Amino acid sequence: MELQAVTGQLYIVDGVLQEAAAGTAAAPGLLAQAAPPKAAHSRARDSLFVHLTLSGSGEETAVLTQNILQVISQQFYKTSGSVTAALRKAVVEANQYLLRYNLSQSGPPREGAVTCAAFRGTELFTIQTGESWALVGHNFGIERLPPQEPDHITPMGRSSGLDIRYFHHRLQSGDTLLLGDPRLAHLATDDFTAVVVATPIEEGLEALVGIVGPESGRLLLVEFGTDVPLDMLDVSPPATQPAAAPPQTQPQRQTAVAPSSPPSDIQTTARRAGAGAALGLAGFTSWLAELLARLRPSAGEDDPAQINWAIPALIAIIIPFLIAAIVTGVYLQRGQVQQLAAIKAEMGQKLGQAEQMTDEAATRRLYNEVLGLAQEAETQLRPGDEQVAQMRQIARGRLDVLDQITRLNADLFYQYTTENTDLAAIVLRPGSEGDVYTYDRLNGFVYEHDTDETYLDTGNVAPLQLLFEGQAIGNHVAGKIIDIMWRPQGNSVSREGLAMLDGNGALLTFQPGYDNTFAVPLDLSSEWRVPTDIATFDERLYILDPAAQVIWKYIPQGDDFITNADDRVIAFDGEENPELDKVVDFDIFSGDGSLMLLYEDGRIRYYDTRSGRVQWTEEDLLKSGLNVPLLNPTAAKIIGRGLNASIFIADAGNGRIVQVSRPTGQVLAQYRATGPNGEELFSNISSFDVAETPLRIFVTKGDSVYVATQE
Repeated sequence: MELQAVTGQLYIVDGVLQEAAAGTAAAPGLLAQAAPPKAAHSRARDSLFVHLTLSGSGEETAVLTQNILQVISQQFYKTSGSVTAALRKAVVEANQYLLRYNLSQSGPPREGAVTCAAFRGTELFTIQTGESWALVGHNFGIERLPPQEPDHITPMGRSSGLDIRYFHHRLQSGDTLLLGDPRLAHLATDDFTAVVVATPIEEGLEALVGIVGPESGRLLLVEFGTDVPLDMLDVSPPATQPAAAPPQTQPQRQTAVAPSSPPSDIQTTARRAGAGAALGLAGFTSWLAELLARLRPSAGEDDPAQINWAIPALIAIIIPFLIAAIVTGVYLQRGQVQQLAAIKAEMGQKLGQAEQMTDEAATRRLYNEVLGLAQEAETQLRPGDEQVAQMRQIARGRLDVLDQITRLNADLFYQYTTENTDLAAIVLRPGSEGDVYTYDRLNGFVYEHDTDETYLDTGNVAPLQLLFEGQAIGNHVAGKIIDIMWRPQGNSVSREGLAMLDGNGALLTFQPGYDNTFAVPLDLSSEWRVPTDIATFDERLYILDPAAQVIWKYIPQGDDFITNADDRVIAFDGEENPELDKVVDFDIFSGDGSLMLLYEDGRIRYYDTRSGRVQWTEEDLLKSGLNVPLLNPTAAKIIGRGLNASIFIADAGNGRIVQVSRPTGQVLAQYRATGPNGEELFSNISSFDVAETPLRIFVTKGDSVYVATQE
């Protein structure tokens, strides 16, 4: 059975309890609110509890405090999606509001701390930032949030970046929540046992007055239970102008009850399953009775020979099987509901255990187990379950913090309808023109998406098919395309364009400004074994051929290419064997010709062009922030020019893209992306390209192109 909530507020100044004036809240900076009528659909069952503290006197910050509370409330209740995401967006928006206020004022800056808790059914989702604290009381003891003082605290209003702490609890009747003032954080947790452990809220409020003693503080106490009075009123946001009030001798109970909730998902689903099956059985029985009535001989038909007994006999045989199928369906549906409930309970338990862990490896293991359980629930029991999605998001968020991951949000850019599409490459046209190019290796098609300069707006126009296998291009017939890249204009290259390596021994170039495609035969292509990738440097063309264990080199001559008999391949100095047969991708830095090799087993080599020797490897990445080795990498690209150039690596096995400093091998960032259906998008991607400022990562996966961006 789902729970309801009742709240009480205390506002104590120097040991004197303050009373609310008419139309105002008892304590400025506190909010207890049920969902308003116009809340987003996914917020309709959520109750919000907020404790906000700002630096400075209460009189000076009263209006600002109220404005920030309104920002949090409005942002939370209008944001759809998961509860945690809505809470985070509300706190981030409140921080931006306070930051803008500080930048626009000449007076002292205001810094803040906030705890926001959202309650739904039997679950409590809490986030904190700044020097905030809270207590959750169970019948077995007290849990402090955060469990220990964080190593680093960034107050609200100081910068755009926030250190946000996430918590999730599954509540039982009698559990309590206490949101406390930062100035009372020094009090021992055990001092609050008489307040939050198996204590009615009235007694808890009285006990709080004694605990605070001569000090000052604002406290919000929430009790969750099943026997809460049903006639208690919801609390609206506090008035805009909190007024001073005379002291009183007894704590005033400022109550709020979350509206009665429907039965739990488990009960509702089980009841619907049983009811649906029963209705089906009743309908079948009615139809059967009607059919038998029709088959019954009418008066005067006494001759058995005139009666056809085949249909009744057949029905008599089928009836037991149909009834067995219906009953089995009921039990199967109830079994799935119970199994899903058990998975949810286990996920919540593991999340709670992980919060108490101090060992990073054990913490990581628990969060990964939560993700595994979420995958099981999604694929086998109930896709799109909101509670499973919320707990999965919490586990991902904690792992992102442990792994120093920057989380991106991904949207579908385009999904191809051609049968058996398998995208192998994607290229963004540099500059201000836009345009996105893709290659489907199974069907042999190359596509052009005409976009604006952001690469995001296609104008809802389908892509243009530029090339297909067997197409006649002048005197050349296109073969199977191997790889595509953007070929910039230079001294020898008259026009920039999309270069496509043709397995029939030619380089095909599409020039978008002229809508023209031409073919340039490449000398000695008969010596190629199994070429896989192309790159360019100083207008030269380089072709990786793992089967031949070489990188072929072609010198430009106008729009054509020639080979040098004495310099046909890249030469590697030193004793180390480059093992080109294990390389899955390579790239060359346009600034100095430095070479990057990416291996199928997770190795990476960056060669200095001057010495020809390895400058750094994957071992340097592991020493500079890469806490998990690369697993099944699929692609790597050098993005940018000059000192701003960096290497992006698609670590498909770990579901991330790693950004590395090109000259030093220092890990700059690690990105993961949440797909449109909540999936880890970067898992098993085939290719990618990057547009910077702002960051946009385009990836290919099966028959679809996705774009991942930061919020």
